[in-house]
Amino acid sequence: MIPRASFLRRHVDSLTEKILTRWSSGWRDALASAIAAALAWILAYHFFGHAHPVFAAISAVVCLAPGLPSHGKQAVGLMVGVATGILVGEAALFLPDGYPLLRIGFATFSAISIAALYGLGAVVPIQAGVSAVLMLAVGPETAGVVRMLDVLVGAGVGLVFSQVLLTPNPIGIIDTSAKELLEKLARGFSKCQQALEENDSDKAKNAVLLFSTAHDSLITLENGISNARNTARWTLRGRFASREVKDIANRYERHAVRLYASSLLFSEAFADALRKKQGSPPASLHERIANVAKGCAAIANDNEKPMLLPVEPSQIEDAVSAPWQLCLQHMSTVESALVTFGFTTQNDANKPADPSRGRSHLNRAG
Repeated sequence: MIPRASFLRRHVDSLTEKILTRWSSGWRDALASAIAAALAWILAYHFFGHAHPVFAAISAVVCLAPGLPSHGKQAVGLMVGVATGILVGEAALFLPDGYPLLRIGFATFSAISIAALYGLGAVVPIQAGVSAVLMLAVGPETAGVVRMLDVLVGAGVGLVFSQVLLTPNPIGIIDTSAKELLEKLARGFSKCQQALEENDSDKAKNAVLLFSTAHDSLITLENGISNARNTARWTLRGRFASREVKDIANRYERHAVRLYASSLLFSEAFADALRKKQGSPPASLHERIANVAKGCAAIANDNEKPMLLPVEPSQIEDAVSAPWQLCLQHMSTVESALVTFGFTTQNDANKPADPSRGRSHLNRAG
């Protein structure tokens, strides 16, 4: 019963964490959609005299709904799709009305096919098909110019919200995603440190599991980089920071995968070496693991970074067994990956200052 209860608790905790994460990422867009829908309704009512400007409110929701990679791109696609569908629907009205279903089918096919040729997002052919159907089903008086005006109001409100009022910080998107990954790596190295101190192979296995779960955070970081690039391309705020976004995104894209992969390989080699018990661990390994754990946490929290101790070739050769040699080799790769994020090694600190290298390590890493 205890293992089953433990499994159930872990499942509930995991589900709760997912729900909270989704809520935290979606409630702002949901609130913005609600406010924008009400504002679009009011504007369409007062400026155009539409008694029930439903399409204005709907358009605002379509533009600002949670989960969209780019609200600005969605708004543009919505207007293009609706305009295409209305034009095709108007043309379809000239067809004989003896077979209304055939006319609706032909208009829908034509509108979606034409919209697909634009090469834009899915919202364009969807709205084109819907607009063509509405034109033939309820008539041009409701679904023609009136709907187009409502859509322009709703999309315009959506653009104001997405471009000016509620534009996310693209750099913050990357930083938040990277922080989650780096914190998990820091916990994994801390677990390795505990396993080494207690000579506990089971804790070393748990560390491997911690590093494995960090893969989800790596995927989240990749999605965050994609969202940040979309924000930099499709929003006013993003365009002002586009150069910095490009540099940071390129750096994380190149080096985050390398850091994760080398960390996972180290944890597996470390667990294997601790399990086989072939000789004592290298003398410097404890301090090295501690520094890497602090280093990952320092990057995540933007704190002062500790100095790394480089793995010398002689230390790898002097390791008492092959498993520990492999462990040190992977640790060297981890530290090399951390150097790309602005760390210094003891060897770098002992070198005389070079005036030509005045720029920061973070810029060099890009």
